[in-house]
Amino acid sequence: MSKKIQANLVKASLEDLPILKNLARFYCYDMSRHCGLIEDWDWAFPENGMYEGCDIESYLKDNDRYAFLIKVKNELAGFVLIHKNGTKPDTEWNMGEFFIVAKFQSKGIGKQVASKIFQQFPGKWEVTVIPENTPALAFWRSAVNEFTGSKYLEETKNVYPGRSQPNRYVLNFNSD
Repeated sequence: MSKKIQANLVKASLEDLPILKNLARFYCYDMSRHCGLIEDWDWAFPENGMYEGCDIESYLKDNDRYAFLIKVKNELAGFVLIHKNGTKPDTEWNMGEFFIVAKFQSKGIGKQVASKIFQQFPGKWEVTVIPENTPALAFWRSAVNEFTGSKYLEETKNVYPGRSQPNRYVLNFNSD
């Protein structure tokens, strides 16, 4: 019988910015598998051959944003970025970005980490997913369903008007 892998969340600081930026490059690479062909989107492969990722520094400086490194034992396994801006005015927490490195994917770590974050930050949550990212959508539907006991709302919204792919699946639930 195999032992369940335990993941730990480590609150990131400004000192961790280079690590988070490097992990974000792999995150963008992973995302490009499903979203890279969306026109005018951030997942297109850069001319210089190096993804830059999202604005991680704001997650380390702003009081309403949080960044966490995910570790398995002492090895980096990914990151979580959360903030307080959602598509609904009563959203208290939003899963900004969530990444598990390939080596640790499909081992239960993602659900374990998501559950820890939802418990650590109780309130009204929102998780948005790009429709083309079908593996992420399947993951979030399963993780949120399991965490809430099927008590969540899923809808499709036009979140980014004017972009070539403005729609997102939006999962709303309460983690209290």
